Amino acid sequence: MNFESYCITHPGKIRKNNEDSYFVNDEFGLWIVCDGMGGHQEGNFASRAVSDMFEHMKFSLHYEKNIESIISQIYNIHLLLKNKAQKTGKNSVIGTTIVLLYIQNNRGTIIHAGDSRCYVLRNNILELLTDDHAKEIDTSNGKRKVLTNALSAPGELSLEIQKIDIMENDIYLLCTDGMYETLNDTFIKETIENVSIESALDTMSQKVLCGLASDNLTAVIVRITNDK
Repeated sequence: MNFESYCITHPGKIRKNNEDSYFVNDEFGLWIVCDGMGGHQEGNFASRAVSDMFEHMKFSLHYEKNIESIISQIYNIHLLLKNKAQKTGKNSVIGTTIVLLYIQNNRGTIIHAGDSRCYVLRNNILELLTDDHAKEIDTSNGKRKVLTNALSAPGELSLEIQKIDIMENDIYLLCTDGMYETLNDTFIKETIENVSIESALDTMSQKVLCGLASDNLTAVIVRITNDK
C-alpha cells in the first residue's frame, strides 16, 4: 500500500501563538497531530518536542517492534516534558495531546492521549476512531473543558492504543479540537469524499476561519492507495 497526505496548521484568529504541531512521514507510514498546553512558548515547546523527537526515530521492517519503539518514544517525551515543568516550577504544566497513526502494509495502529481525534472515511461512512480524554466542569464563567489525559498532564499518562485493519481508499483525518469543534460530521464527510485531500483540508480550515476561530487548528489527512 502507498500513502498520500496533506497537512495544515493555523494559529486561528484570536491567539498569537500556534501551540499545535504535526509530524508526517509518508515513507514509513507515520502521522501525528499534537495540541500543546501550558500557554505561549510552553505549549509550543511541548507539541514541537513530539515532532522533533520522532524526526530522528529509526524504523525497522518489523511492525510490532516499531510499535514498541513508538510507545517508548512517547513515554520519553512525556518524561522530558514532566521534568521541564518541574524545573520551571510554580505548578507549571507543559504538556500536549497526541493522536498518532502508524501503518505498515494492511495493519494500522492508533495511539492517542487527550482530545485530538482520528477519523476514517471508508465506503462513504465517516467514523470517529478515538474517544476524547476530556470532561466538562462548571466554573464561574460557565462550563469549561478539561483534559483528563495527555502527555505531562497531572496524573498518570494512559495511552489508548488500538489496532485497525487498513483498506485501499481509506481516508484518515487526524485533527485538533480547534478544527473539529466547528465542523459537524456531515460537513467533514461530504468535504472529504467529494474533493482531493488538499482541497478538503483547505475547505475545512477556511470554514473554521470564517467563524470565531478562537483556537489553533491543525489537521493531517491521509489517503491509502495502491499506486506504484
